[in-house]
Amino acid sequence: MNNIDWSQLFEQRKKVARRFGKIWEIPIARRYSDVLSKLGRESVTLLEIGAGKRGLKNKMTGYWGQFDYLSCDIDTHHHHDFSEIDLVTGEFDLICAFEMIEHVTLEEAHRLLTRCFELSLPGGQIALTTPNIYYPPDFLRDATHRTPFCYDELGGLLQLCGYETTAIYRLYHDSLVKKLIKRVLMYPIFRMLGIDFAHKIMVVGMKPVYSENGGQ
Repeated sequence: MNNIDWSQLFEQRKKVARRFGKIWEIPIARRYSDVLSKLGRESVTLLEIGAGKRGLKNKMTGYWGQFDYLSCDIDTHHHHDFSEIDLVTGEFDLICAFEMIEHVTLEEAHRLLTRCFELSLPGGQIALTTPNIYYPPDFLRDATHRTPFCYDELGGLLQLCGYETTAIYRLYHDSLVKKLIKRVLMYPIFRMLGIDFAHKIMVVGMKPVYSENGGQ
């Protein structure tokens, strides 16, 4: 069982907050697939955790062409390659978990991401999305959500598990009129109230590449 070093988690969270700034300074991406498309390539090995209907495979084939895709999910209504993370074998260039991490406790998330780190190839990446806590309705509307992850908390947890947090995005796409209202007209009010219009955040991490002598 992996125990969380709470003081180290706090330090990693502070490092992420200092590096990426406040929520309103986090860059905006339209969709997670726009970010993901730049992380992979043809023949990439990808593991999706919490894969649901495995729709990610078809979506990313449109960007990359053929690649190796495996899924891990406790859902028995769809075929998955693995039913739990401890049963996963192999090493991966890219691991994804979209709208999943908020459904587990912080301790379970730590254990999961530690296992993901073990499954990542050196230089491999991980991409996670979760509701933006600065847009409370997206987290609160689902009774199965257990842990609200702020962007710096999730980035810090990735670093605590061995990854380097390399990028954070707010995910937001809307009509032109709504973008104008939310991103321009309402922006000062959002900041004053401490809320945001982006429903999701996306955090990307990378497993460091170590030399043979153990150096980075």
